[in-house]
Amino acid sequence: MFKRMYFFAFLLIFILALSACAGSSSVNGGLSPVETIVLDDEYSAALSVGKNEVFALDVLSPAAKGYRITGAAFDPVMLRMERFLEYDDDGEPRARYLFTAMQEGVSDVLVRMVSVDGGDVITYRQATVTIGSGGGWFD
Repeated sequence: MFKRMYFFAFLLIFILALSACAGSSSVNGGLSPVETIVLDDEYSAALSVGKNEVFALDVLSPAAKGYRITGAAFDPVMLRMERFLEYDDDGEPRARYLFTAMQEGVSDVLVRMVSVDGGDVITYRQATVTIGSGGGWFD
């Protein structure tokens, strides 16, 4: 009797844990960005999002050029980084940052890189984010 109860309890916990992990297996990390900016050939881009909206910044990995991404610099009062994901897109290594816009205004996101041989950190890509109230009736 007790073995059967423990088996079903374990099975329930396993199913719940598996479903919790399933939401973060996508390229968007389980989030739904309102806009995705892909910076492959351009150095910089601009986008506008509403307050509390999620957006994605997607870049090619600079590994083929002898660099590695070290992180992103941004204003933490205006933006909250939700996820950083490295993934493979048909043989191309890519990186995706997902942010939530927290406060109205304008902020830059600077994706930084450094040579694999060492050296100074430099800006690889830049996105200027304008955060508005959304413009709805009740915003």
